[in-house]
Amino acid sequence: MKKLLLFSLATALSVSAFSQVTTSSNDPVYKGFVNPPNAAQPRVWWHWMNGNISKDGIRKDLEWMHRVGIGGFQNFDAALATPQIVEKRLTYMTPGWKDAFRFTTKLADSLHLEMAIAGSPGWSESGGPWVKPADGMKKIVWTETRVKGGASNIVVPKRAGVTGPYQNIPKSTDFGETEESLKQNDFYKDIAVIAYKLPAADKSLSDLGAVVTSSGGNFTLQQLTDGDLGNTNLLPRDSATGYGWIRFAFPQPQTIKAVTMVGGGNPGVFGMGADAKDGRRLEASDDGINYRFICLITPGAVLQQTISIPATTAKYFRVTVKNPPKPVNLGAAFGLGGTPDPKDPGGTAIAEIVLHPADRINMIEEKAAFAPVGDLDKKTTTTANDIVATNDIIDLTGKLNADGTLNWTAPAGEWNVVRFGYSLMGINNHPASPEATGLEVDKLDPVAIKNYFENYLSQYNNATGGLMGAKGGLQFMVTDSWEAGAQNWTANLPAEFQKRRGYSMLPWLPVLTGQVIKSAQASEQFLFDFRHTLSEMVSDYHYDGLTKILAAHGMKRYSESHEDGRAIIADGMEVKRTAAIPMAALWTPNIYMNQNDQTKYTADIRESASVAHIYGQNLVAAESLTALGIGGTAWSYSPENLKPSVDLEMANGLNRFVIHCSPHQPVDDKIPGLGLGPFGQWYTRHETWAEQAVAWNAYLSRSSYMLQQGKFVADVVYYYGEDNNITNLYRFGLPAIPEGYNFDFINADALINMLSVKDGKLVTTSGMAYRVLVLDSNATKMSLPVLRKISSLVKAGATVTGVKPTTVTGLADDQAEFNKLVNEIWSSANTKVLEGKSLKEVLNITPDFTYTKANGNTKLLYVHRKTNDRDIYWVNSRTGDVQDIEATFRVDGKVPELWFAETGKTEPLSYSIANGVTKVKLHMEPNDALFVIFKNKATTNTLELPAVNANELATVDGSWNVSFQKDRGAPAAATFDKLASFTENADAGIKYFSGTAAYTKTVNAPASWFTKDAELWLNLGEVKNIAEVSVNGKSLGILWKKPFRVNVTGALKQGDNTIEIKVTDLWVNRLIGDAQPGVTNKITYTTMPFYQANSKLLPAGLLGPVQVMSVNRK
Repeated sequence: MKKLLLFSLATALSVSAFSQVTTSSNDPVYKGFVNPPNAAQPRVWWHWMNGNISKDGIRKDLEWMHRVGIGGFQNFDAALATPQIVEKRLTYMTPGWKDAFRFTTKLADSLHLEMAIAGSPGWSESGGPWVKPADGMKKIVWTETRVKGGASNIVVPKRAGVTGPYQNIPKSTDFGETEESLKQNDFYKDIAVIAYKLPAADKSLSDLGAVVTSSGGNFTLQQLTDGDLGNTNLLPRDSATGYGWIRFAFPQPQTIKAVTMVGGGNPGVFGMGADAKDGRRLEASDDGINYRFICLITPGAVLQQTISIPATTAKYFRVTVKNPPKPVNLGAAFGLGGTPDPKDPGGTAIAEIVLHPADRINMIEEKAAFAPVGDLDKKTTTTANDIVATNDIIDLTGKLNADGTLNWTAPAGEWNVVRFGYSLMGINNHPASPEATGLEVDKLDPVAIKNYFENYLSQYNNATGGLMGAKGGLQFMVTDSWEAGAQNWTANLPAEFQKRRGYSMLPWLPVLTGQVIKSAQASEQFLFDFRHTLSEMVSDYHYDGLTKILAAHGMKRYSESHEDGRAIIADGMEVKRTAAIPMAALWTPNIYMNQNDQTKYTADIRESASVAHIYGQNLVAAESLTALGIGGTAWSYSPENLKPSVDLEMANGLNRFVIHCSPHQPVDDKIPGLGLGPFGQWYTRHETWAEQAVAWNAYLSRSSYMLQQGKFVADVVYYYGEDNNITNLYRFGLPAIPEGYNFDFINADALINMLSVKDGKLVTTSGMAYRVLVLDSNATKMSLPVLRKISSLVKAGATVTGVKPTTVTGLADDQAEFNKLVNEIWSSANTKVLEGKSLKEVLNITPDFTYTKANGNTKLLYVHRKTNDRDIYWVNSRTGDVQDIEATFRVDGKVPELWFAETGKTEPLSYSIANGVTKVKLHMEPNDALFVIFKNKATTNTLELPAVNANELATVDGSWNVSFQKDRGAPAAATFDKLASFTENADAGIKYFSGTAAYTKTVNAPASWFTKDAELWLNLGEVKNIAEVSVNGKSLGILWKKPFRVNVTGALKQGDNTIEIKVTDLWVNRLIGDAQPGVTNKITYTTMPFYQANSKLLPAGLLGPVQVMSVNRK
């Protein structure tokens, strides 16, 4: 059968669908593109799972990495309840473990694989069993004692040194931890004793005569207001009303201004499992019968929540708590068999409910850095009438006796005496093997940090036999995304605060308990200063300090920070500024993890890219393609369905992939083998397409190589403000930069220290040049150092747009100087400081890249990098459609050329040059990505290449002989009368087959196929999932994405030809097959039962139709 294929005119003018080599092989960039160096190759996370280690597996793992084009690995010790599958488990840092690690180091060095270790056993963050309690992460705690004027011999008890997240709330198991990890010694040290005179309205509920009743349980006013947050009573479910309640009745109407509650309000883990936002309500009543709604007590990031409310007067107040749902067996819900049902608590455990008749700081628990929370500017305490005057605060620290009594008599009035101390948070490094688990080190203590890392590195120096740093072998450390919570105290914090902020924090400590001092604004400003100090210390001591420690050992670091939301009290750019390779993370789309929305990860990658561009590292890495294996996704990934994710990473600045993950496979008789609990990728030598991965890695490497060249081109530098972070601010959408322009983020540190103005552009010493500085709405509050720098930039000729700041951030900032600078900067005399105009109007320059839209789904992303001799554009289609578009590039006088990262081949392009831009017609396949290179000088402004004519010569019908990979349950061979998915086959061995099947067929090629100037191509049609084509014994390469077609010119001859198509599918179908009833001899082994008998099978095999095509370029 013959027919003419219909191509659009644009396709006819483009030759991208059928590529050929045209570029000079003398071009060094092209040479690197064809054969990328190690620096461009992907790395993998290589987990040693709970001591399941073998030298044979190590050798095979590393040799596979080297063979398929992986440039290195980052080694982690992990557990996640992984069972023992080796004869002898190797315990972390025992002689056997060290021997295996030394073997690894020598082998990696000989194979020239880059080698890194995590910052701790597990993956977060920096801790281990050698960390002593005094060096653990700490929190501030306190007790409060109310006394009346004239009181003496006052006893101020210290807070019990309970390990946990807040006050004496005990620690619960975190992700990857066991109950054993909770058994830690109590720890407590004093900070100060501060007394302050209470505002007149601040009375205890006992003094106000409150009486407590409830719908059930055994609650008293004493229990609910005693400050003991570790003692709870159960509020039972009420099946009649759907909620339980606790009521406070007063003898006469009482005004309440805030509520504090501990009980319910579980914030969840990683954004999952949180209690309902409307689960707790505060209501008021005048008669005890009819209640009106006052506010929701929504779950926060801390188990205690203080909510400020409009002053409300009533005789009765009650808190209602919705009946908690029956606990869900998450394992069963996600299809994981054998998971026991969780225990039903029968109601909600309540520890504390306090109604405040005086003003309190709204959401103080979060503002006091007991949890890393963003958007605090949206939770501001706007006004307060019930304040503590600064001259009514007394430091009694020197009057505290060893027995807890004070040598002090209270002056007239009512006073609150607060004894401040600190205790441990109890956060452990996780999820490490049990023997490698211990306390996370104090991230604010430079001495503890240095001792921790020196100890850690000395262990690895011994394990590597000294083969690390300048000697080769172990070269890098990676600090993963922060999962260590928020630390808000260290022993030297008062001195650090004084040094950095210029005033003593001690008189302001009561603000951390929720008390308003001086004014609401002043208290909020102190809290900003408090968080800012913590942020600077983490960046300076934990991250920059680590850079210096590693440098002394000849090593460098990769570093992630937040990944998603706000994970740490620190600025994400700041913690990466001295990393050799700033790093981010991107998960694959998943309904449970990210609701199939990857936007927040693009913000993270943009953050790391901005660091690399501004601070000068150039390399931008990401923990890539992390997956959650529940819901039918485990082992379901192939290069084709992963490509949109990796392209999204590159579109946002990535140029080095670190694939998550490739767990070590110690044995070969258990396949696919060990995984990282429920997490993927499962990118190991036991993957069905492990050997075919060489083509996938070539795509990643070629793309990364090109995106490592030169400097990033961006017109906009975008300042996002302070006391927040990129991954929180832009988790639902990046800044609204006009299409066709690119941007970098910039933080306060880089703005102050890295930006200057040259020829009207904002420039950095790293070589970046921007046209406009944009101020985000988060910069409405601005510190004086930032405002001063903006003033100097404007005076030097910079263009600035965005918000006009309104107030200072910190307590020590001079508001008068602030106002003066704002008025100067935003005066009518400064014509380059623009308000009320769109950013596109402000830019006032042709977009760097635009394109026509073939249809409503058309969406292209781009990256532009510039070297001394060329402009490199990378263009990516975000749809599964075939599209023909006209692209316009802001390049003049150069010839465009098309480079294909999948193949290393190139093509010339038709083009036209006019008005400072070059227009090019591009044909884009589904989810395509192309490089358009401008290098050679154009000798003509218009070039029209001959049309490409493609004809279908024949469809390869009839039967195929199919042979199957052995030991995978299928027969050795079968004959397929027609092409169809394996899953449609009656033979169960074929139906559930996973692996490589070779399709062979003899095809007779008549003389009419062979014409002058025509190429012959083989189009495979639909393939699930990867194909390797051979014609007459000659391998023509690996195909892993649409269109599955290959040039067979020169391999196909007149007459009979043997065509072999090796098709590799995924593990999913075999895993489902092994779950069928009655199967006793299972082929597969996994550590989690991801699939059941009724799980959905995936299409598999060569689906076709297979066609022979003729392509004529003249």
